[in-house]
Amino acid sequence: MAVFQVIVLVASGALLTFAGSMRFIKPKGSLCLDTYLADSTNDLQNDQDLASEMRGAGAITAVFGVIILLGIILPDFRLTSFVCATVFYLGYAFGRGFSWIKDGKPTSRTRLGFGMETVLGALSGICLVNILS
Repeated sequence: MAVFQVIVLVASGALLTFAGSMRFIKPKGSLCLDTYLADSTNDLQNDQDLASEMRGAGAITAVFGVIILLGIILPDFRLTSFVCATVFYLGYAFGRGFSWIKDGKPTSRTRLGFGMETVLGALSGICLVNILS
């Protein structure tokens, strides 16, 4: 089970660290803004509030990724890593699922994100239950 836990931590932590870092460093390049920026009246360069929101979300995402990755090198920290991974991924999946019901069917990329978050959240939850039992 320890190898499976490490694989889940690598996948979960690396994804969050990469995605969060990219959103923090280059918010305009974020995939979630494609539709928003497709409208020529929207310009991230002149929207400090949107840039701030993107960078803030990117920073916290990257920090969670690092916390999750710490569980790989610090086995005593794995409980914390899996709690963070489970809460983060299933929280995002819940929010996207609720939006899907309330706001309508999202784009295929957003649905793919929902699927990945659900899978990684469930795998992290399985590892968390295993640690606690």
